[in-house]
Amino acid sequence: MLAAHIASILTVSLALASCGADDGKADGDAGADLVDAGGAECATAVGANPEWLLGAQDSDLRQLTGIEATMTGATLAERSTVSNRAATREFLQARFASLGYSPMLDNYGTGANVFAELPATVETTDTIVVGAHFDSVPGSPGANDNATGVAMVLAAARYAAELDCRSQHIIFVLFDEEEIGLVGSDQFAQLIGRPEFGANVTAVHTIDQNGWDEDGDRAFELERPDGTLFDAYTSAKQVAGSSMPIHQTNTGSTDHVSFRQHGFTSIGITEEYVNGDTTPHYHLSSDSYATVDRDYLASTTRLMLTMLHSSVIIDTAALRSLDSSQPRASLAKRYQAATVLERDASPLRPTGCRSLGLSR
Repeated sequence: MLAAHIASILTVSLALASCGADDGKADGDAGADLVDAGGAECATAVGANPEWLLGAQDSDLRQLTGIEATMTGATLAERSTVSNRAATREFLQARFASLGYSPMLDNYGTGANVFAELPATVETTDTIVVGAHFDSVPGSPGANDNATGVAMVLAAARYAAELDCRSQHIIFVLFDEEEIGLVGSDQFAQLIGRPEFGANVTAVHTIDQNGWDEDGDRAFELERPDGTLFDAYTSAKQVAGSSMPIHQTNTGSTDHVSFRQHGFTSIGITEEYVNGDTTPHYHLSSDSYATVDRDYLASTTRLMLTMLHSSVIIDTAALRSLDSSQPRASLAKRYQAATVLERDASPLRPTGCRSLGLSR
């Protein structure tokens, strides 16, 4: 049934051709054509305030929280059980397919991540990772934690595919089993760190809880930003002409920690968890669609899109053609090569991090 759902949705999306996807793309890839340096022009001035943003994120939130059935026919009251997480993965694969991607499952045994890659349009192995966890705690619709993060990742995947020229590959990934100890992100960090995966990861951006803004100031927090990642967001703020406050914090115990522990430059994006304007519905049945500030979610998303645009934009003069005699292996082949050997087991926690009194 999953194959049929994805095949039909992908057929429609390719017919509409709104994302620039290529009929011949490899598994996991979207928009794989490389740009010839011979005078090609790059339509890089894509505004980071797409007209579709609010509607798309609202639809994703409604489907992820059980307000309406998913496009694959499931009703998700929560996303913690084995069956509900499987149904969520089916929905997420269908959503990536609807955007012109060929999504893949990273099945690591106890769970599975959903991911897809948007190739660069120049010859490179440089790669940006944008991710969020999709699971919830038992009994909670998990609207803020973390359907909001999923909605941001899907918006980023749609937006980035509209950029004609990209200097880096972008992997979009939705992690399983964050709520029991960052398992999915730890497994994915192990995977992309293997030479066989063929990615020089320049930065990992993870998103967790971006739907609460009681004081209306549109502020958000950047958790443990490595290297120049804090500057990347403050520069995006200047480009966007935004006045929204950005706070740097030292919080952990969410997915960016997994990548940092495996040596990657990482950052977490969240609402004001440290600064006191965070959801009171954390891990409760009341963490529902109705409690999410969707305008706030969109405002943070817009700034992230501006950051992403600045990170991959190419000046026309810098374009290089790929040596067609040595094409880059498809994502599916690289994944297969990187999973020949088993990964290390990830540590487990009995429940979500904050309810254990841990800092995030």
